[in-house]
Amino acid sequence: MKKIWMLLIALFISMLLSACNKPTAYNFTYFDYMDTMISVSVYVENENRANELNDVIEGIYKQYHELTNNYDGLPVDSPYLSNIYEINQTLNEDVEIDQELYQILLRTNEIKTMTNGYFDVSIGKIVDAWKEVILNEESGYIFSEIPQEVYQNVLTQIAQIDVIDEPFTLFENAGKYYVHLLHEDVKIDLGAFAKGYATQQAFDYLMSEEVTYFSISAGSSSISVGENQNRDTGLFHVSLANPVKTGSVDRTYGMIYVQNIGINTSGNYEQYALYQGLRYHHIISPKTKMPMQYYHTVTILGYDAGLLDALSTALFSMPSQEFESFMNQYQDTYELEVIRFNYDETITTFLKSTVFEDTRP
Repeated sequence: MKKIWMLLIALFISMLLSACNKPTAYNFTYFDYMDTMISVSVYVENENRANELNDVIEGIYKQYHELTNNYDGLPVDSPYLSNIYEINQTLNEDVEIDQELYQILLRTNEIKTMTNGYFDVSIGKIVDAWKEVILNEESGYIFSEIPQEVYQNVLTQIAQIDVIDEPFTLFENAGKYYVHLLHEDVKIDLGAFAKGYATQQAFDYLMSEEVTYFSISAGSSSISVGENQNRDTGLFHVSLANPVKTGSVDRTYGMIYVQNIGINTSGNYEQYALYQGLRYHHIISPKTKMPMQYYHTVTILGYDAGLLDALSTALFSMPSQEFESFMNQYQDTYELEVIRFNYDETITTFLKSTVFEDTRP
């Protein structure tokens, strides 16, 4: 009997020590970067370790927010050379930029080629024209009907803005990096790339620090996760927002089960106005200069959050035939998986290993 009690006590102590060694959840939220709320959860051994991770991750978002900011120049005490706002104010001049921003712009050019021009960061003036109609706090028509006169005015406005094949050049000279805007209709807008790019840097950092259990949510559209400590499978159960019933009980249409991956969604359901029964949103096709109505959402999974951010934007403007052609060409190469909520409310999937459940009644 004594041996049994000793074994039970030893087992209890072992379980207690195991519980004590289990990583604890620490949550951090940032409101000042990338025009969205960024939430990070990490499971680590103590608060000091969590704060170390938080300092680096917040620094990543702060850096890329300052470099890619499209609305304001760099702060006076900024260590960086120039940002996107300042570049956009300088036409036909060589602007010296930091290597980090150079690499971002170089990558966007590569993705522009990859998507046959459907991803184009130079059409900021056209994007602004549509955002003014949809989102302006005083005169916008978010969630309401655009008057015909206003609609015709924006068509007239965007007709006068050209989409430039070679909007800017990038070059390196003597270890310094430069960008040169080539046309007055060019305005660089990295809103469809920078958030995902920064999130990937944060993801890579956590992985390099051997943090197993974590999640990063950069707004509702860009999520990267490690493993889920709270489930035996290690999987996160991620609900997909229903873009046509956001105010009803059926606020989601599906569920995916994932770990160690990025998830990005482009959709028309958070920022749109109506015209003749169609949604006009902020995702603009460089081919037509218009918001397109092929899909309500495009959710894409993969292992490069910056690429996913850009591709969800590009795919959203592609007609279904070009969409499918793109997936046939690049799905295996980049390990991409897609769930598409079409405009007619059907769902099309391009999945290899991810489990998707349609949860609609």
